[in-house]
Amino acid sequence: MKKMLFMATLVAGVAMLPHGAEPAKAQENRTLKCKIGRARSAAPVGGPALVANVPRSMTPIALDAVLMTDRGVWKNVIVEGLYARRTEMETVEISARLVNCSKKPLSIQVRSSFLDATQAPAEKASVWKPVFLSPLSTGVYQERSIGTTNVANYLIEVRSPQ
Repeated sequence: MKKMLFMATLVAGVAMLPHGAEPAKAQENRTLKCKIGRARSAAPVGGPALVANVPRSMTPIALDAVLMTDRGVWKNVIVEGLYARRTEMETVEISARLVNCSKKPLSIQVRSSFLDATQAPAEKASVWKPVFLSPLSTGVYQERSIGTTNVANYLIEVRSPQ
């Protein structure tokens, strides 16, 4: 099964807009239209990644990103926003706003892994959580780390229900 990957740039735990971009102005919303091809062809942002010990044996997996693990999700869901922040208790809280670009309801499963500065697991991966997305609408996945200052990176995985 081929793995797909999508990312948002994070600087010091804050989602950043592309250079010169401003947040969208509020207005009455029209029917949602997605350009999945445009999202899929976007250039990788760069940054830390999990790389195999054997060169070229797997595609690098970008960290601080969302990994789509199957084609069913990849063809229908776009990551609209990705956010990370340190809480008052020094844990890491991550959120991903996901958009269902299809005209049918979708049920997906999402989990998180938190890693330390050496990219070793800082704690066990979270359990797979269901996220329900109505047609042409958004949904949010959130998770908090258990660890505090030892958490340096994260990875969110999205798959179809098993």
